[in-house]
Amino acid sequence: MFTQPLKFVFLLLTLLTIPSIVSCNADVTNSSATSNTQTSSENVVKSKTQTLRGQLIYEKIPPRKSKRAYRGDEFFLVTNSQSPRRLVLRVSEQVSHEQLKSFHNQQVEINAIYVEGTRPSTEVTSCPLDADGECMPQGDGYQVLSVRVVGK
Repeated sequence: MFTQPLKFVFLLLTLLTIPSIVSCNADVTNSSATSNTQTSSENVVKSKTQTLRGQLIYEKIPPRKSKRAYRGDEFFLVTNSQSPRRLVLRVSEQVSHEQLKSFHNQQVEINAIYVEGTRPSTEVTSCPLDADGECMPQGDGYQVLSVRVVGK
């Protein structure tokens, strides 16, 4: 009794989802596999180093699930420009977690490069979702290559 309508619905859904599955596979095929295998030092060479000034802020990651905990944001630079911004800072091979932590609440000048984040698959991990229903990126921000205290 219900098998004929169910078969029709299944066939219709299959026909509607095939184009989106094909486009997902095309995105995976066209993505650059070499960018995921590069070491951080290779990325440093290819990226433009920026010098930024501002107040370095350390905020311990909360012990509960939150977007900030998921992203791992704990170091920030509040810039001294006319329109202050709060930039996310990341540790690097040159500047450790403890070194950045020692500059908390100080006016600093940093040399850094911007690093793109990665998006885990929603099938593999639970994560906060963006407006497109994809996992939010993790690890994006300014990777600090050097830091020094400056006077006001």
